[in-house]
Amino acid sequence: MFLWKNAIVLCGLLGLAALPATMLVRERWEKRYLARIVICGMLVACIAVSFVPMLWTQLIFGLLLIACFDKRVPMAATYLFFFFWTPAAGSLLAVAGAYIAPLTPFMAFSAALLVGYLLHPEHHLRRGVAATDLFLIAFLVIYLICVSLRETPTGIARNVASYFVPYLLTYHVLSRVRVERPELLLRTMLLAAAGAAFLCAFESIRHWPLYSGVMGIKKDFWTIDAPRVWLERGGIHRAYGPFAHPLTGGAMLGIAAIAAWGTWLARGRSIALFALGATILIGLASTLSRSGLVAVAIGVMALQMLRGRYLLALLVPLAGFVVIVGLPILAGSDAQSSGNYRLELVTGIPQALGSRVWLGYREAVAEGLLDKFIQGQGIVDLVNAYIAIIVEGGIVSLVPFILFLLSAFPQYRAIRRMRPGPDHMLLAQTLLAIIAALMVAFALLGSWVAPMQMSFVAVALLVALRHDIARNRAASAPRPAPLVAELLVDQGERLPSLR
Repeated sequence: MFLWKNAIVLCGLLGLAALPATMLVRERWEKRYLARIVICGMLVACIAVSFVPMLWTQLIFGLLLIACFDKRVPMAATYLFFFFWTPAAGSLLAVAGAYIAPLTPFMAFSAALLVGYLLHPEHHLRRGVAATDLFLIAFLVIYLICVSLRETPTGIARNVASYFVPYLLTYHVLSRVRVERPELLLRTMLLAAAGAAFLCAFESIRHWPLYSGVMGIKKDFWTIDAPRVWLERGGIHRAYGPFAHPLTGGAMLGIAAIAAWGTWLARGRSIALFALGATILIGLASTLSRSGLVAVAIGVMALQMLRGRYLLALLVPLAGFVVIVGLPILAGSDAQSSGNYRLELVTGIPQALGSRVWLGYREAVAEGLLDKFIQGQGIVDLVNAYIAIIVEGGIVSLVPFILFLLSAFPQYRAIRRMRPGPDHMLLAQTLLAIIAALMVAFALLGSWVAPMQMSFVAVALLVALRHDIARNRAASAPRPAPLVAELLVDQGERLPSLR
């Protein structure tokens, strides 16, 4: 069975996003690369709405990513295209009825990154161990230990497959590949984000979730099937797009809007770039997500401050505040109740956990310890990544995670001291602005979702950018002339025949 109408619309929306993207292409080989990733993106959509089993679906996703790696394009650019466009479809890998591990695109893409890294040695970037690496490993190891304290051996293996391996692989590869053509990296990301934004706008206008009904034809679990229950705000349906939730979609499109602003600063005025940015903002509006608006305001403010535009940096969050408060659909009683609930999570959950707050207690929700935080949908919705990490892995896990995020700022200072070219400098500022936006948005989102995964990617790219700039600087530095030793001859001691 094949949802051919859904596939046609999905391919058409991605093709529509590719039209302005082609206007930004400068060289012929870039056009061929753009055509390749767009065709593979269409295949991703078709496979997602087909009868292909979930295991093979994830394998094909990874193979398509590997096929799109190019020696002239940063591996991170290809990865970001698939990361934004691929639907957040998940299933459960079971053997003989026993649940082994989840199946998600993030896991498939982490394995594909490793294969691509091995197949393309021209992208390799040699570097030493950075403090950021240590913070990441400390966070993953401590969190893994805390969530596995009361688990069976199968549960421990599942945690390793779910958290440790894919996140470590993704960071390891992306922080050790060269970051050339920074503007191409951002443009490729914008193409996928614009395609996802078109999808969000289409869903909101037509009330037709294009990935609905997939669970029925795949006969498997599907995290974004339908959604089975549409979320509404002010009587308007909130778009899911290729993301697992409108909150996630809003934050991801907010990140893309920050990247669009950075690309605008790098390329200057461009109708095509304006069209891509406007599309992303329309998709963000379709999610009706306040977290996405917060991410845009914080990110643009941080980017302008890094560039020394302090007045504009202050005006941006003020404008965002006016939008959130002034629009009735985003303000009112719904916003107040949502804010009160999030505040109760911050103040009440650590108190409810008691002494377990240090190492976490993953079973707290299942055992009813947090029942007083049940919200309108009848669930304990941990819409705060920091609180969710405390519940699952305790404060001992949260501390290295925050240090990991904060370590991006010394990386940026090191890049600035090296005085790189304008393109590399603007990419560094954009990445740091994205990280700053995510650090604030995490207080409004759940843990281990796409924005949290994006934080690992952004920090890894900043580390790779720093070492790539240092490598280029060392290679272009003038080498001193070789020293040649010469024997001094005393004029008064010449041989008779030479006098």
